[in-house]
Amino acid sequence: MIVVVGSTNFDIVLKVHHLTREGETSSASVMQQYLGGKGANQAIGVAKLNSKCCFLTSLGNDWAGGFLSNKLSEFDISLFANRPDDFSGQAFIEVDDLGLNRIIIYPGANGALNKNFIDQNLHILSKADIILLQGEIPWSTNLYILENYGNKCPIILDPAPAIPNMLEGIEKATYLTPNESEFSILSGRQYKSLEEIITAARLFQKSIGSTLILKLGENGCAYFSNAESFFVFPIKGLEVVDTTGAGDSFNSALAVALEGGENIRDAVKFAVLASGISTMSEGTSSAMPTGLEVQRLRSKLSENQPELVDLDDTESYLHHVQYLHRK
Repeated sequence: MIVVVGSTNFDIVLKVHHLTREGETSSASVMQQYLGGKGANQAIGVAKLNSKCCFLTSLGNDWAGGFLSNKLSEFDISLFANRPDDFSGQAFIEVDDLGLNRIIIYPGANGALNKNFIDQNLHILSKADIILLQGEIPWSTNLYILENYGNKCPIILDPAPAIPNMLEGIEKATYLTPNESEFSILSGRQYKSLEEIITAARLFQKSIGSTLILKLGENGCAYFSNAESFFVFPIKGLEVVDTTGAGDSFNSALAVALEGGENIRDAVKFAVLASGISTMSEGTSSAMPTGLEVQRLRSKLSENQPELVDLDDTESYLHHVQYLHRK
């Protein structure tokens, strides 16, 4: 059983020609409303990939809370929801013509997902085979779970949005899965090239000890552990519509593959497949792929897709990146 502890949001998605610049007033061509939040997205992602999922979250006592609860009931998820006297969490998402996005989060009821609520549901967490955490709930709650369950089952932590406070206790996560901007916040610096960020990620992993899976968007993802390092390239030729839920889809699929007994290399490749499919549709939870969709894409690809290469040294990896981009 996979247990997801995290946020649920009411997502408002605005389709724009380009992401709004500082001081600019722009118009949206389309407005859409979805069930969202990183916790909800990942719980739905797990359920759609046919794994048993329990979801611990917090919903507001407002109309949005009722809407979100009803939407979650459409999936095969065991829901355990705190209901504080607050507005439900909301996300305001801009998506441009290239599928790139900018997101503003109002936490609302997600801020009440606290230690007391976790203690009330110890009977659920104690049965977990894998726990999924994200950054849209109080860090003190995530830290409490990491400290009490980090030695009982694997924990996948998506540090999104990232904050410097996460450096306290982050080493207790089994797998840490930031994207480039989140990694920059955690490591405390900006990177000018792919070579710089790969080198820094290797050193960062050694400093924390936890396995680091760095999500690099169109450049794939890089895996670093105490035992090995490798890189998985993204699937080429997919028609990208919206990248908003790709990271959540990646984490859901990674958890499902690991729970199913896949080795880490195959698990990361499975996660890359699932996240790639999620970029081909609009929305977040609605774009999470089913197990059948991943299977169909797999059957269309050659055996070595998505392509995996060992990262014995940064230079050989970068040469391989340059070669593939020239093809």
